[in-house]
Amino acid sequence: MPAHSILPHHAHDAPGPVLRGTPLPARRTQAGPVPDRSRPAWAVPVGLGVVLFLYTVFLSHNNGFSEAGGWLLGLVVAAVATGIGYVLVRERNAMIPEVRALSYGALAGITIGFLHSVSGGSWLRSLGIGLGFGVLVGLLSYDVFHWNQYPMRR
Repeated sequence: MPAHSILPHHAHDAPGPVLRGTPLPARRTQAGPVPDRSRPAWAVPVGLGVVLFLYTVFLSHNNGFSEAGGWLLGLVVAAVATGIGYVLVRERNAMIPEVRALSYGALAGITIGFLHSVSGGSWLRSLGIGLGFGVLVGLLSYDVFHWNQYPMRR
């Protein structure tokens, strides 16, 4: 068997991590390849961070936090979640689908569990809600990242 028949034709033929610096495939048009610049990597995490900030401030003010304490808590929670979300979105091509789904599930579960504890829930109930939500988001992410990665063939 010739050696060229076993080597992949592209830098990345199968699902899995992509090496840093490997160019992603570009869409082809009649004028040539067009790089995928549909949205910047920071758009979704910043949007969700703003919503998380406002919701955390709302919950903290309704549950006995001081004015400055509520705003500070909201700012810290939004900054941490936005930073982690940005790293996950930016490095999404370097992770296999299982690790990516686990990461998104962990971020969502920890965030929802913490928000439930800020709203006045017990630590055990917050843990259960965060764990349940994290597992649900992880499974849905796995379905999107792994099973729906390639279009169905007819």
